[in-house]
Amino acid sequence: MGECELCGAVKVSVRQVRTGKTEVLACSRCTEKLNLGPKGEAPGLQQSRHRTGGGAPRKRNDLMARGQKELAPDFHKRIARGRNARGLSQVQLAKEMAETVNVIKSAESGKRPTDAVIKKFESALGIELMVEREAEETRFVNAGNSRGMTFGDYFNNMG
Repeated sequence: MGECELCGAVKVSVRQVRTGKTEVLACSRCTEKLNLGPKGEAPGLQQSRHRTGGGAPRKRNDLMARGQKELAPDFHKRIARGRNARGLSQVQLAKEMAETVNVIKSAESGKRPTDAVIKKFESALGIELMVEREAEETRFVNAGNSRGMTFGDYFNNMG
């Protein structure tokens, strides 16, 4: 028996419940009225797990596989060319892609779109925006009988 910290009732059975980020002692009446009972799993989450086959953990992105392709440096020009080749205005393309006109305008002005929007552009316009990653520069260090490369050697070699 205790005192409910929510309604102030005394000499009632209380249990510790979570309300927001705080835990309080609450009577059964407050627990029911404020729906502070143990939280079940959200219905959408249950459906999602059911569809994917039992809540198996998602496969994490492989860091070595990431970066096989990157957004083309001239993606904004490719989008504008593709749109013009199909004879579409920005408004028409936005409707076809189920996006806002601002998304199209910002992408054509050079602002990087999200990965999902990039896929939509590629599909709607029949263009390729993701290209193979190219190595910017490759340097080899002589593995002879020397003392090895130091930071000083590296910085002297850069200039």
